[in-house]
Amino acid sequence: MKEEIKWCAIGDSFTYLNDHLDETDNRVKKGYLTRTCEYFSNLSVVNIGMNGSSTPDWVNAELPEADLYTVLLGTNDWHGGVPLGRREDFVQKKEGTILGNMGILISHIRQKAPNAALLVMNPVERGDFVYILDPFNNALGSYMPDQGQWLSDIAEGIYETCCEEGIPALNLHDLSGITPENVVRFKWVKTQDGYRKLPYPEYTKIPVRFGEDEYPYPEEAADFTYDGLHPSDKGNEVIASLLAAKLEELLGGRLIRKED
Repeated sequence: MKEEIKWCAIGDSFTYLNDHLDETDNRVKKGYLTRTCEYFSNLSVVNIGMNGSSTPDWVNAELPEADLYTVLLGTNDWHGGVPLGRREDFVQKKEGTILGNMGILISHIRQKAPNAALLVMNPVERGDFVYILDPFNNALGSYMPDQGQWLSDIAEGIYETCCEEGIPALNLHDLSGITPENVVRFKWVKTQDGYRKLPYPEYTKIPVRFGEDEYPYPEEAADFTYDGLHPSDKGNEVIASLLAAKLEELLGGRLIRKED
């Protein structure tokens, strides 16, 4: 009999939305968790992703037992101003920085399931985010720093610290190909000449009047994301394909690929 691999997925809205497709206004048909499981015949996922969460939210989180844990956090820390911290914070499990909080979370995973496999992923770049169900929930893209930090520096810090400390890591930031240039094909913005489809970086020069202007991302604007931040089906498939390949490498043959 084939071994069933129970996967616990830890993360923010990227992970959470997999099981809440209605909150994408059904722009997304399958999230990256479902797509990753579809690569294998013996992988099942427990999604404990928390919408809007950052690393402080996971310091004292209850974790289920599993054979595999993945962690995808960091984008909300960047927007929320949580400092990256240093490698020493990770090692010393010093609460209050991204790396320190991550060190605490990983220690809790190890305590819960000492023999489980573990993989940490880092955040990808983002454009101007506007929540499809509430335009007043919005944020500027990572083409500029937020509270003195670049998202790229946070992604690099998470990946390099994990590698230095022997924690398996997947560099989604660099490998996914997601950039501010391609998160969307265009932004639908109101100009002096009426509404126009503006690509990056032209759209960054014209602010959206939230609650007054039309939603800036019609369906045809989607590229790697559908709203400037959250992965579209295209983005989710890119993440899933990278993750599936890394999990095969990590689990050393325990995962069974589905036959084509």
